[in-house]
Amino acid sequence: MPNHELLDSSTTTEISKNPYATTPLMQQYLEIKSRYPDCLLFFRMGDFYELFFEDAKTASKILEIALTARNKTTENPVPMCGVPHHSASPYIYRLVSQNYKVAICEQLEEATAGKGIVKRDVIRVITPGTRFEAESLDSKSNNFTHAVFKPNPHQKKIVWATIDFSTGSSFFGEHETVSEWLQFVSTHSIVEILVPQNSFGDEIFTQTRNLRPQVATEILPEFYFGTAYAKERVLEQFKTKTLSSIHPEVESSVEPLGALIKYFQETQKTEFIPTLYQTTPWNIGKTMHLDSATVRALDLIPDRNSSGGKNLSLLSHLDRTATAMGGRLLKQWILEPRLDLAEINRRLDGVEFFSKNLKVCVEISKSLSEIYDFERLLSRLSIAKGRIASPRDLSAMVSSIGHSVQLGFLKNYPVLEVRANSLFSTLENLFEYARYLAPNLTSPAPLLSREGGIFQKGFNAELDELIELCANGESWLARYEMSERERTKISSLKVRFNRVFGYYIEVTKSNLSNVPSHYIRKQTTAGGERYLTEELKTFEEKVLHSEKRREELELQLFREHCEKISSFSKEILDLSTWIAEIDVLLSFSKVCDEYEYIRPTLHDGEEISIIEAKHPTLSVLLERNPPYTSFVPNDFNFDPSKNFILITGPNMGGKSTAMRTVAVLTLMAQMGCFIPAKSANIGIVDQIYTRIGAHDDASQGESTFMVEMSEMSYILRHASQRSLILIDEIGRGTSTYDGISLAWALAFEIANRLKARTLFSTHYHELTKLSLLCSNVENKRVGVEFQADGKIRFLYRLEHGSTDRSYGVQVARLAGLPSTVIENAERVLNDLEKKKVNMAKKSLSSLPNNDDFQLDFLK
Repeated sequence: MPNHELLDSSTTTEISKNPYATTPLMQQYLEIKSRYPDCLLFFRMGDFYELFFEDAKTASKILEIALTARNKTTENPVPMCGVPHHSASPYIYRLVSQNYKVAICEQLEEATAGKGIVKRDVIRVITPGTRFEAESLDSKSNNFTHAVFKPNPHQKKIVWATIDFSTGSSFFGEHETVSEWLQFVSTHSIVEILVPQNSFGDEIFTQTRNLRPQVATEILPEFYFGTAYAKERVLEQFKTKTLSSIHPEVESSVEPLGALIKYFQETQKTEFIPTLYQTTPWNIGKTMHLDSATVRALDLIPDRNSSGGKNLSLLSHLDRTATAMGGRLLKQWILEPRLDLAEINRRLDGVEFFSKNLKVCVEISKSLSEIYDFERLLSRLSIAKGRIASPRDLSAMVSSIGHSVQLGFLKNYPVLEVRANSLFSTLENLFEYARYLAPNLTSPAPLLSREGGIFQKGFNAELDELIELCANGESWLARYEMSERERTKISSLKVRFNRVFGYYIEVTKSNLSNVPSHYIRKQTTAGGERYLTEELKTFEEKVLHSEKRREELELQLFREHCEKISSFSKEILDLSTWIAEIDVLLSFSKVCDEYEYIRPTLHDGEEISIIEAKHPTLSVLLERNPPYTSFVPNDFNFDPSKNFILITGPNMGGKSTAMRTVAVLTLMAQMGCFIPAKSANIGIVDQIYTRIGAHDDASQGESTFMVEMSEMSYILRHASQRSLILIDEIGRGTSTYDGISLAWALAFEIANRLKARTLFSTHYHELTKLSLLCSNVENKRVGVEFQADGKIRFLYRLEHGSTDRSYGVQVARLAGLPSTVIENAERVLNDLEKKKVNMAKKSLSSLPNNDDFQLDFLK
């Protein structure tokens, strides 16, 4: 973090003794850099941001720009590189994307000849979590900054808070252990984590660096997390005297929330987070719980580490959203399906309405296509009265508000009437303001506020007068240059301007003999001389004053309207939330219409019945990629009497796909989306847990088998009777006897104690005898057809009953293994199958309530 304490005399003396502090400029640089030692300092010098010393070496390597030196001829040359200030953003965000922090040091006054060194200071620190510019952010993902704190060093419980500074979205919560908290971090769009400077902070810093290296971790002074200090920051931000008025539960997480607010104030040089007007508890108990293993196994969102995963993800399949806000909300809905029946059915009603009203959908789509990112536009326009915003941001905001008005016709439809009426009744002042400002903005708007030309003629009388004066000045200069050329007979004579010397006449060396005596020499250059005349000086005083006043007035007007927009923050964010939801429901209806999805029925019971279920993404992929022609649908039925389905059959037979299909369709239904099936009757699921696929965790020194066992331990400790559990081939990472023993014990524990709805896939076909011990276990197998040539054909269909073969050798033959290998494998397999191996009797006889039960696994 930057240190904004005033430098003491010893620090000042140390800087003055620095061998590189040979000029006032370098002394100024070193003083500012000493306050931001952990940042790459972009030091404004004219039209460039310059970097020096180690900053320059680091930046030049990452940005692939030339590394040069200042004071090359001295004993102490200074490494140096630079980028143009007007196009610095791409360079800055390349650095920030690699978790560097960039301090922007600007010139705070105009450079004037003879005045000495210009004032400079840092106006903003850009970190992974404090980016606002559109080009630096994924428009359809949040950019959360997260703070975590341990209230009691003698307890495991930790509390946390999260804010997306670019949108104002904020929530808080707690976890019982660090490992549970890491699960949360891995499934949300967290890019930066703030921790206190103590032993707990060190632990979190190490954990996140090892497990989530792509997430930046910032260590803050411990007092940022002090209860009293943090509480003061929170109350100031929300402009209230009590925490309970913000939210009844916010006091439990006031320390990390206060630290987040302070961090924003320090980095952005502002007192408030303009778009943060509410924070709510994380939806524990209100949404389905999904851990990172489940999100990955079900391909819910694109895997950033997989080049091919994007097209297979549920998010990519369902995303037909037209707005950035809708895209972000869709991702949130996928990761947090609802548990409340009324809320789910309200969403399903919306999807059904759009599916039946094509004309309405067309009208909505037209408006949505013209609406920009309300939330991020508002952030840029609100911070320090538009300091980091552009005129195009203001124009986009006003235009988007105008197109939002057109959605008011949705008040006429009963499904949407209540929420639309409630919202639009609060927005008239905002709409009126947009109607007033829209025709007074130029189109297209300039890219930068300093370029001018933001407002139309007639918007402000004084501005019109100044613009006219400046325009006449330009024509006067052109006439003056022409007359001087004719009078002096110097055809190359030019009238020029720069911010240091003002207006001047430039004459090349070959024409110096023709310069009139009344010309006043101003400066000698390599190519000639620069001069002034009394007439030019008079013009300069008049025009420069008007030009400067025009710039000041137009910037003042621009910032006034940025501030005015900021005053409507709550209304704009409420409007944004509503538009995002309309966008997502419309997106669902488009997908559902294209693929003929059906509306599921949801209830509070435990039964799940899905007839002719298809996997939403794999079915499309198969149908579009010959030689496959169609996805084979399957029926699934869970009820309290048969809620544990044990699936056997060969690899490639479709066991994993069948299990994933149930989970994904259940999740889609609880999101409020139609699903690919003939019919569906789904009892609410509170959590989905998966143990699918094999992977290790080298960073923690954990083998594939250890990861399997850790994930199973997590499931057994957290799953409830209302959960849905998917387990695929547990126990493969150890010996056959160990694997069967563990698989049996785990299956028995879930079926006998948890009684959760479970799909358990295994190659240990010996486990099918579990149905003799637990009445709620039902055996199913994937269908296989033997052909005349001895090969097998997969039917991809679930059938009642079990199988006593794994068909591993047949699958190996399909994979193209040499015939000698296949023949040897068959010979060994036949020998093994002829032997009678009697195992696990002792362990089985010790199972609870099973004293009389005897089972020979391998008979």
